[in-house]
Amino acid sequence: MDKDLRNSLWNVFYENVLANLGGPINTNKRYDAFFKKMWREFLKEPVDSMPTYPSTIGAQLKSSYFKEPLNLKGFEDVGIHSSNNWYQVYDFLEFVVENYPANSNKKFIRDCNYILERELSAYRFVGNCLVTITNEQEIAAVEQALQTKHDTHYANTHLETALKLFADKLNPDFRNVIKESISAVEAICTAITKANGQKTSTLGEALKVIEKKAHIELHPTLKVAFDKMYGYTSDGGIRHYIKDDEEVNVEDAQYMLVTCSAFVNYLTEKARKAEIEL
Repeated sequence: MDKDLRNSLWNVFYENVLANLGGPINTNKRYDAFFKKMWREFLKEPVDSMPTYPSTIGAQLKSSYFKEPLNLKGFEDVGIHSSNNWYQVYDFLEFVVENYPANSNKKFIRDCNYILERELSAYRFVGNCLVTITNEQEIAAVEQALQTKHDTHYANTHLETALKLFADKLNPDFRNVIKESISAVEAICTAITKANGQKTSTLGEALKVIEKKAHIELHPTLKVAFDKMYGYTSDGGIRHYIKDDEEVNVEDAQYMLVTCSAFVNYLTEKARKAEIEL
């Protein structure tokens, strides 16, 4: 992460959060809870040493996470490393989005994404996570699917899990990103078939029932593609068994996350037009 990106992201945090607070933190209950959680759970500092004013916390955050790291190239062999890693900045921004008062989050995310795009970062906010998806149509597909919340299925829950696994900066779990993504499709398919009094055990069965019983017309090529995609996820240990020689990479995981999100959106709209309550 270069200096321009680091400084610009700090400016977004300062202008959206710190600049809104002039007095002591405890004078505003919403912000008091936010900064206490930041101090206790993110910075992991002693609670009894928490400063009274947000500017003091801001100074510590800037020093710890947004200061340009020292050039320690050549010293790694003796165990000396920079503490200002790029992923820590992104972890902090995700913490803010997860915990900052919800009515302020949209602008914060929008401002962050503007900076990330302007500075040519490989990351964007999708939902509450920073991930390596930069295509606007793909971002829109995933975010729309994340908002698909129903009592009868948990497609969005599977997608939220997939997104968090994909967003892990140090240990992304691409195999389970794919598993959770296809599980989201299974969840909405099962909800549609259940609404028509049918029980299905596989995605292929569900797609057939959706056409015959729910009267939702699926394009033949699309149906075959997803049936085969389900078969792919059953290979290589992704769903049912583990094979060490099968590799799942970032491209596979991203493709499945985006494609399954789009298919959840597609089936949600098809169900709405067929007047099926999910």
